[in-house]
Amino acid sequence: MTSLLIGAYGPDMGGTARGIAAGASVVDGPIALTGVENAVLSPSWLAVRGDRLVATLEGEGSLAWFVREADGWRADGVTHLAGDSPCHAAFLDDDTVAVACYGDGAVVVARAAESAPVQRLDGSGSGPLPAQEGPHAHHVHVLPDGRVLTLDLGADRLHVHVRTDAGLLERVDSLALPSGTGPRDLRALPSGELALLGEWSCELLVLDPAGHEFEIEQILALPDATPGEDQAAALGVSDDGRFLYAGIRGADRVAVVALEDDGVRALGSVPSGGRWPRHLIVDGGLLHVANQQSDEVSTFRLGGDGMPVLIGSTTTPSPTCVVKNTPEALLS
Repeated sequence: MTSLLIGAYGPDMGGTARGIAAGASVVDGPIALTGVENAVLSPSWLAVRGDRLVATLEGEGSLAWFVREADGWRADGVTHLAGDSPCHAAFLDDDTVAVACYGDGAVVVARAAESAPVQRLDGSGSGPLPAQEGPHAHHVHVLPDGRVLTLDLGADRLHVHVRTDAGLLERVDSLALPSGTGPRDLRALPSGELALLGEWSCELLVLDPAGHEFEIEQILALPDATPGEDQAAALGVSDDGRFLYAGIRGADRVAVVALEDDGVRALGSVPSGGRWPRHLIVDGGLLHVANQQSDEVSTFRLGGDGMPVLIGSTTTPSPTCVVKNTPEALLS
């Protein structure tokens, strides 16, 4: 059984959630909810590292901090980010977080116990699609060598940073991605490569992060996704490293991709169990999919062939992410 936390949209973002929901996975059934952990507005993304939890409060442009205690999470302050629509965050160290702000494209660095951010990197640029009228930062990923990557969904760029002696970010490189990709999410692969998800192109890009310059090694169209009609969201990798999963909003499916020695290969897709699969997470032999618009998290069993089989759904309002509530030091 795995303890889980569920982020969600509240009334200020058009949802009905009352805060962060807590639950646990069940071997042969859907998630069992145990209540609301903290009543905060629209905690759309959650990140756990050790005994700290942060939540991006997307509607009010803030980052909420929490400390783990024996009976749950205790509120530990709020950083007002001066950024529009913070949608993703990753820990840089135990007390420092980098936040991607979708609305204005800024990447903001925040520290625990600080009410204001310690750094802001402004976004710039645009893409060819209506949703790319300006910069839209959407993801932060920390590499094992300490480099910090951020994606700009609006400008079709991947930015590379190093940390200074003061713990801030210095942008040292930027990779231009194919026009109209809409880079949304990154995921480390067992091979050491990175999977990058194009929200608008509905493609999976495989990147080699070795060396100073990144290289795109392969581009794969997600099975059963239609660019221009669907929006891809979220990546998960099976525990055995053989399969990758991606949500397809619009078609409301989960794409399945084989991770092989000579590259990635599309296997097919299955219905997501609801509407608008915004996020998903692999939990051992299970896959949990946050179907935002149908107010449910659907749980699938993962078989040896990698294809998910639906075993049930849990009703929970406007879910936007599911994370493991465990004390491991997760970087991103």
